Amino acid sequence: MTMKNNPHINKALDVLKKSPLKLTTQRTRLIEILFKNGDQHFTAEDVYKEVNKYRYKISLATIYNCLNQFTKHEILKSVRLSGDKVYFDTNTERHHHFFCKSTEKLSDIKSSDVKISNLPKIPRGKKLESVEVVVNITD
Repeated sequence: MTMKNNPHINKALDVLKKSPLKLTTQRTRLIEILFKNGDQHFTAEDVYKEVNKYRYKISLATIYNCLNQFTKHEILKSVRLSGDKVYFDTNTERHHHFFCKSTEKLSDIKSSDVKISNLPKIPRGKKLESVEVVVNITD
């Protein structure tokens, strides 16, 4: 699967090339899977299923490592919903999410659609980095 004219893939590959990470076949294939349809949300297990569909030889451990490296280098964003549930988001811009508990699907909410009028006092010695809202919904 090569999608040379996909702007989402090309942008992610450009960020990868500018990072200290090596441009390997496995990383390139993962970026093609992750970014082929633009803004999406994946768990590592979702990516592993896609990898197997294309018959790529990439282990689940390697997928976890790559997704975490991509997050560290701002190719992806991670969204932690509970102690063990982490989604990887191809949209790295500031935004919020709906999480449907019955389908376990995450979907974007534009930042402009959420108005935050009051925040708690930030603990001494700390500074505000960002505010991200997850709105839990169900069917």
